[in-house]
Amino acid sequence: MFLGFLSLPAAAQEDLDISSGDSTHGEKLFLQYCRGCHGKDGRGGAQTFMPHVDTLTKKGYIELVPNDYLFLVISDGGRAVGKSAYMPAWGEKLSDEEIVDIISHIRSLPLY
Repeated sequence: MFLGFLSLPAAAQEDLDISSGDSTHGEKLFLQYCRGCHGKDGRGGAQTFMPHVDTLTKKGYIELVPNDYLFLVISDGGRAVGKSAYMPAWGEKLSDEEIVDIISHIRSLPLY
């Protein structure tokens, strides 16, 4: 399995502290901004956008993805990490705190 985040600079691989994140607020934001592609449960395949997105809740994958990487992808978009440019950059729309809330919610989703 290719884990593109492993090629990020060391500073981007440090684990962002999300303990202050509000998962409940993050869920509301996730449903508003992320559900269209990632599905309401993070399992992907929302069928509302092409290309169809794989799961965020895959065991053996998401646990290895650092919070800093998730923050970078949400803030700067897929292109920032060599992923699909279809993943929008939400950094101008969402505050840092809101992005941490979304990551907190993603971390609370059941793994499959």
